[in-house]
Amino acid sequence: MVNRFLLTVISLALFVSCGGSGSDLADLQGGDTKVESPTASPSPQPTLVSQPEVTPEVSEPKTETAIDADSSDIQNMVGCTSSGHGELRREEMLESHELWLGTLVGSSLDEGYKLLAGGSVPDGLIFNGDIHLWWVSASDHTIHHGIVDDSGELEDLGPISVDGEIFSGMVDPDVIQLDDGSLGLTVLDGFDRSGPPGPICHLRSIDGQNFITENTMLDKEDRFDPSLVIVNGQWWLAVGIPSEEDSLTEIYKGFDGQNFVYVATVEGAVPDISYFDSAFWLLTCSKSGMRSYSSSNGEDWGLDTIIPFRGCDPSRITGSNFFAYKVESGGGNEMPPPVPMPDERPPTE
Repeated sequence: MVNRFLLTVISLALFVSCGGSGSDLADLQGGDTKVESPTASPSPQPTLVSQPEVTPEVSEPKTETAIDADSSDIQNMVGCTSSGHGELRREEMLESHELWLGTLVGSSLDEGYKLLAGGSVPDGLIFNGDIHLWWVSASDHTIHHGIVDDSGELEDLGPISVDGEIFSGMVDPDVIQLDDGSLGLTVLDGFDRSGPPGPICHLRSIDGQNFITENTMLDKEDRFDPSLVIVNGQWWLAVGIPSEEDSLTEIYKGFDGQNFVYVATVEGAVPDISYFDSAFWLLTCSKSGMRSYSSSNGEDWGLDTIIPFRGCDPSRITGSNFFAYKVESGGGNEMPPPVPMPDERPPTE
């Protein structure tokens, strides 16, 4: 999920263009896809599965070496929803972004079809038997929630509310379902603040549309696109660090959404972290393509394969083989992850 955008950006120049055409949801699942050669040729009848199987394609995975990270400033300093919010506004930079829905099984990527124009950094899961998505909309620069219906169309249910309000300033949504059946949404807050945005916050909801603020998770500058997975009570948080040269992803671990400690760094940004088949899995965006990592313990990561990919903001739809992502319209040139510029941000309310 780099989105996987926003007011000013650092160029990543991530990916090359490859074909993709629209169809309907029923075309996405089933049938064979070509390994390491994304296609847009769908196949009939989607089949929801508990988890996709991943088949590494690199015979000798490369282990990423963790770099030192200063964890002394990972305190909850700003506080979620305390500042950095603004009025709803159309965001022209996101108008060229498109949400796509395909499938990803191992390294076999079917690009699928376009769901929506004017949306970025999607994430989703299967909730009550339906595909639910959350993304940042160009129409008002808020996080929207929608459902993919049986015909494959995305029904936009509109902007989410947080603590009873709808505002601009929260971006980069990442969703999980908690043990009690409620939904947890991890976001980057404070995007309308003058200066670096943050912190990374955790929200809760029972319907996916109306959220309350739960807690601050991580407060470090220039960390974007959070992605969360919870395994046996341990919280694992991946965050992207965009750069013109070598974008990175940091992985942290904590408990109950707090007290996160740095554990590792891998190449690529706009991460999507997940856990299935008794292993951790991580997707990131890079100039060379979508990087797929795995780990047995969440701390030691090996690079399994690099998948040619024209988009970014990768997101496995939890509970299925579906895969949501973003492309920039007009040739497949990738939109780089954002880095804020204080002098171009709207004033803090």
